[in-house]
Amino acid sequence: MTIIKCLLFAKVKEVINKGEYIEIELPDTECTTNNLLKHINEQYPQVKDVLSTCLLAINLEFLKRDEDRVIQSTDEVAIIPPVSGG
Repeated sequence: MTIIKCLLFAKVKEVINKGEYIEIELPDTECTTNNLLKHINEQYPQVKDVLSTCLLAINLEFLKRDEDRVIQSTDEVAIIPPVSGG
């Protein structure tokens, strides 16, 4: 098993309500961003609607929407919800 640490921001952080980050345990054969999102949705169903609008960043690099990438326990994964300003 591999533990992936996910940094949380704004609405995602507020809805999950677990602090600055969560740790998700993935089977070694399933260490991809799509599987990570699937496991987050299963463990925190209250965040499903918000998560569907978020972008992921791996090691400070934003992924394209629906891009699936292999991740490792040493990667920094950030879940970034849409931002609005005024």
